[in-house]
Amino acid sequence: MTDTATAHTSTDGDALRTVAIIMRSKDEQPYASETLSRLPGQTFQDFTLYNVDSGSTDGTLEAIQAHNPVAENIVQIAPGDYIPGRVLNDMIRRVSEPIIVLLNADCIPTTEDWLEKLVRPVLAGEADAVSSRQVARPDAHFVVAYDLDRAYSVKQMAKGRHTFFSAASCAFKRSVWEVEKFPEEGWGEDFVWAVRCRKQDVRFDFAPDSVVEHSHNYTLKTLYKRERGHGIVYYQMLEEPPALFYQSLQCLKHMVRDGLYALKKGRPLTIPYNIAYRATFHWAQYQGQRAGFLKQGFPQEFFRR
Repeated sequence: MTDTATAHTSTDGDALRTVAIIMRSKDEQPYASETLSRLPGQTFQDFTLYNVDSGSTDGTLEAIQAHNPVAENIVQIAPGDYIPGRVLNDMIRRVSEPIIVLLNADCIPTTEDWLEKLVRPVLAGEADAVSSRQVARPDAHFVVAYDLDRAYSVKQMAKGRHTFFSAASCAFKRSVWEVEKFPEEGWGEDFVWAVRCRKQDVRFDFAPDSVVEHSHNYTLKTLYKRERGHGIVYYQMLEEPPALFYQSLQCLKHMVRDGLYALKKGRPLTIPYNIAYRATFHWAQYQGQRAGFLKQGFPQEFFRR
């Protein structure tokens, strides 16, 4: 391990690093600059940074070039060529490091030991793949922040270890990917990959002290589109059939829980939006599961940025 601040880049004469950080981006400012600026100060510096940008026009590409001066480590693709699983597989094929770290350009490490805490279970032989904990941005909608707090609590992660994995900030052995590539069609490439890997006894873990700031205030239209896609995947991978009554009960349960939490936190004015958000979320997942059951889906263009 090296202690130099510039170890996140490499030249042809450098020795192979232990970790390859692969960062995807498209129009991620102002977050991309902040994310990139956090890498030189990481306590773990045995890594090389690789970027793939799909047509940024907001200064993201310029920020990448400023922080990653090795031109051959920056890949530019057209926006229409961005299909998540395909891009991940292509980037991993380009690198040789034994440990792969995926970090979205809008995922901001909150501490200097984010990377060290993330790769530690892999380096120690305790896990084959590890996810970071994600926390909401200061401007996140109340319900979005609440969902992240619940989803990434140690208690919830312990319950959901059989399915949970996020490629927004994660680490895994290259040898795992050599056996199981990311799916290049469909939605939820990280979820599908994790389910398939677990069937092959790949060991997954959660690093609660490896923290990134990452959340999105999606419009209800975008939320519907995303969650419908997730519903399709849940049906395909987990064989969860559409169940309107069950989905309705879950929706009502979550609305009540959201309302009580909003009152507890003194945020009653958030309740109307919370209700709209939750109704959209559950209706979209039901429609996705129904589409999967009926063998309906999305055209491939849906998955492109």
